[in-house]
Amino acid sequence: MTSGAIRSILAACAVACALALSPARANDSAAALDAGGLVLVRDPDITLASEDLRIGLDRIAVDYVFRNGAATAKTLRIAFPLPAIDGAQLSTSALSLPFEDRANFVGFTVTVDGVPVTPQLEERAYLGQREVTDLLKRHGLPLNPLRRNDLEAAVKRLKPAAQQELVKAGLMSDPAEMPEFLWRSEAKFHWEQNFPPGRELRVSHTYVPVKGNHLLAADEAKTPAYRARYCLDDDGLAGVRRLIAASPMKDQGLTRAVEVPYIVTTARNWAGRIGRFTLTVDKGSPTALVSFCRKGVRKTGPTTFVWEAKDYVPDADLRILIVANDDALLGIR
Repeated sequence: MTSGAIRSILAACAVACALALSPARANDSAAALDAGGLVLVRDPDITLASEDLRIGLDRIAVDYVFRNGAATAKTLRIAFPLPAIDGAQLSTSALSLPFEDRANFVGFTVTVDGVPVTPQLEERAYLGQREVTDLLKRHGLPLNPLRRNDLEAAVKRLKPAAQQELVKAGLMSDPAEMPEFLWRSEAKFHWEQNFPPGRELRVSHTYVPVKGNHLLAADEAKTPAYRARYCLDDDGLAGVRRLIAASPMKDQGLTRAVEVPYIVTTARNWAGRIGRFTLTVDKGSPTALVSFCRKGVRKTGPTTFVWEAKDYVPDADLRILIVANDDALLGIR
């Protein structure tokens, strides 16, 4: 299935708001990869009755209830696009993947009415708009430019003429030095799904988010851009200062922040609105601070916050900031 065969539509969520804070990118580089929910070929009869999105530091889980309003069954292709990996940007980021040795680097799983589904995986590589999948495969190179160990080993096995072909094609820098791999990989899981008439169909999926960690300074946190990005209010700024005062890096005026991104705005093409939408954010520790932009959030536990909407049309992509002095909690190695 090509990217043109699938139109974006379902991702889920909205930016939400709780205790607020924001990240600073000081001495540390920051990285995050956007992912979201399922993508479906548009159909006027398939509606999304409800969606429950749960976002944590280590896991994103989404439960959908679809309804086919037609009198007959319909079969459509559903996909989950993995975040794109752009090798040209890796030299300026501290990006690491949850499962670097797998094509399924976010550990994506899916069930339909409780039954596990094994989707197909389509993986492609591009240099700008030019597809270079076949060229990389012909030389035995992995398509994901972040798989450096495998790539460096594969390049070393190539004859000099083959190495220079890749250099001239703009795919990598000089292999005599530490080479950079400059293409972009795009991948998606996909499967054909039957939607029976007159009843609901429950589809669930989970994956591990690719988070970006940042060093956070109070001066950065109070800038208008950061405050707007994460809906950081005055109480949030005070919380940032308290964390910095208790931080192992307090002499440098720094603490740590992690951003968990989620694509929302691809969910605008359903037949109607999302009937019921629930977002639950878990910040992982009572001492951590979290910030995201949505009014009317309820605190439901020591670490959890819930936002709900009816007849919902997703309006903005989600950027959740969690700030803490606990590197293990934030997954920082």
